[in-house]
Amino acid sequence: MIDITNLILQFFTPQYTRNPIFPDFLTAMLIAMAISVAMSFAFAMLRKKTTDIERANRIMKETNEWRKAYTDAVKKGDKPRIEELKKKQAYVNKMAMEVQQEQMRPMLIYMLPSFLIWIFVFPSIFGQVVAVSPVFVPFIMCSDEDVTNHQKLDDNGNPIGACTVTGEVYLWGWFLLTSFAFSGIVSKVTKTGMPGTGM
Repeated sequence: MIDITNLILQFFTPQYTRNPIFPDFLTAMLIAMAISVAMSFAFAMLRKKTTDIERANRIMKETNEWRKAYTDAVKKGDKPRIEELKKKQAYVNKMAMEVQQEQMRPMLIYMLPSFLIWIFVFPSIFGQVVAVSPVFVPFIMCSDEDVTNHQKLDDNGNPIGACTVTGEVYLWGWFLLTSFAFSGIVSKVTKTGMPGTGM
């Protein structure tokens, strides 16, 4: 009997190549960074098309001001002011919820193609690791244990892991780092900065 769950998991498990198109880390690192920035720009433009950013910022500013006023009133024990602000609470919550739902729309549209690219395209182009860092960051980089695993072989005689040196950066880790590094620049250039929560 065919195990459907196992087949689905195998289908959606990234198959990392051991012969990447960009075999040297410098090229792989730069190309992956360029793709990461391009994807950030694509998401920002999608957000710009599907979200009323000015309205979102206005509502979030109003929400933040209300929260600050309410917190101050609670700290001071100003009961009349607390009661006055409570009357506006339902409206503030409703507006904040609308903004959150609006912001989710581009994310949902972006997720499916992004997921498919991550499963079927990037692993076959880059392999599992794309850079080496002198500063070790857990989880996104190869540890000593990962390097030891690389030396073990599977049933087909291939190394189990992808890491050959401690500090090699996983593909997804490099995308994460570059995405964070350039997110501020991308949001400024595209004028799609996310409204602050102001908690």
